[in-house]
Amino acid sequence: MEHTTLMLIAEAVLRVILGWRFLISGLSNVGRWPNPVQTASILFPRGATFFGLVATLLMVVGGLGVAAGFQTPLCSAMVIIFLIPTFVLHSYWLKVLPTMAPVVKAALNDEKAQNYFRSFDRQSYHAHEVGIRDNLVFLAAAVYFAVRGSTAFGLDNLMSDWVIRLF
Repeated sequence: MEHTTLMLIAEAVLRVILGWRFLISGLSNVGRWPNPVQTASILFPRGATFFGLVATLLMVVGGLGVAAGFQTPLCSAMVIIFLIPTFVLHSYWLKVLPTMAPVVKAALNDEKAQNYFRSFDRQSYHAHEVGIRDNLVFLAAAVYFAVRGSTAFGLDNLMSDWVIRLF
């Protein structure tokens, strides 16, 4: 296979995986409602329901569009808009978790429960450390597709006259 074809396939695979990741996460938020509202209340105490709904819609619609290669620049921008406040959320939890953990651990009387919680504490903190770096990768990929579009194997190719280009 020639290099250009391999590049187009690689871009399409990256686009589908990026979109799928946000689509699945957004659908999970729909199923775990009102969890997105509770999460949004950390950043937006007033209007948390609105912002939880907006975040979920950005993930579902943006993820679906990116995965399908439909209005890829616009849907990638939706993913970018969703991602920006997640850095603040991860930073919030990295500050709050270390203060919460000792209180919860002290309330546990059972040694086995304390051991389980110790593992939970380490994993939850680590997840937010890694989450910041993961979101940087997602942000870079979303910016790439916001600028580049869907390239090959996307619905945008079937309707190129209708695609909203941001750049």
